[in-house]
Amino acid sequence: MKRVMIIGSNGAGKSTFSYELAEKTGLPLVHLDQLYWRNHWEVTPREEFEGAVLTEAQKPCWIIEGNNLRTLEQRLRHADTVFWFEFSPLRCVWNVIKRELKYHGRVRPDMPDECVSKLDFKFLKTVWKFNRKNRERIRAALALAEQVQVRRFTKYRQVRKYLREL
Repeated sequence: MKRVMIIGSNGAGKSTFSYELAEKTGLPLVHLDQLYWRNHWEVTPREEFEGAVLTEAQKPCWIIEGNNLRTLEQRLRHADTVFWFEFSPLRCVWNVIKRELKYHGRVRPDMPDECVSKLDFKFLKTVWKFNRKNRERIRAALALAEQVQVRRFTKYRQVRKYLREL
């Protein structure tokens, strides 16, 4: 396990898991949000973002955490392991609300400087629909990535158990 992707809906716990996994494995951690967003929630131009993702994916070892599906196949070509967080929409929405309460008015550690935490109905709707909208695309992409070991988590106890046994 040297090139690890962590994917799933916002609010699924990808960042929290990625920090602990990086600590236990010593692998360098990359948050896609830090590549995608610039200060003040400005989006990085597409070509620049995709180039930055490719640069990271070509390195010899990494953990890349994030749900940007536009670069899913690009990252999968280089990955050897995928952790897929597929939790209920209700749980993910609840986690996003809890996260907002924790970081309200501040920048989360997995975000670029000056991207102050914010929450709106449109974002919650995106979280609610993530699995329904993206599940088949993710499954199809993972099925084509034969070199990748996939571990799918649907319950938090599976995540805790995995980290305990690592």
